[in-house]
Amino acid sequence: EAVVSTQSTGDHPDIQIPGKYHNEAPWLPAQRHLALMPAFKSPSGKLSCIMNCVFTIFKLLFVGASGLTILEGRTDDSSVPGADDLLPVLIYVIIHANPPDLLSTIDYIENFTPRAITGQDQYMLMQFRGAVEFIKSMLNKNPRG
Repeated sequence: EAVVSTQSTGDHPDIQIPGKYHNEAPWLPAQRHLALMPAFKSPSGKLSCIMNCVFTIFKLLFVGASGLTILEGRTDDSSVPGADDLLPVLIYVIIHANPPDLLSTIDYIENFTPRAITGQDQYMLMQFRGAVEFIKSMLNKNPRG
């Protein structure tokens, strides 16, 4: 049930990671969090891997944006990364981490987490699910075979 191979790059026409973030690639710290998911048995443990992955990407995006801002002499909020910056990187990270049983893991988390997923956790899980759905649409557009 692997999602997709690692053939995509940050320049892939479907992903299009903004150039100012290319120095942070390949986002290995975020990939490592996803690689840990199989080690956790509880839905909360698996969810924490996703949260840590997304949070790590945001930290790396802030590093990329702040470095650019400092070089340009800007200190405004125009370079603060948001969802439009997160999603392409998250797609890239998921593709390259290629976590096993990802679709069933997401269903497991959503159906068996003992507490309601709210707030920041809900936002990050929805971003993650959106990235997975996008990858699935990429696969449907270009099926292997």
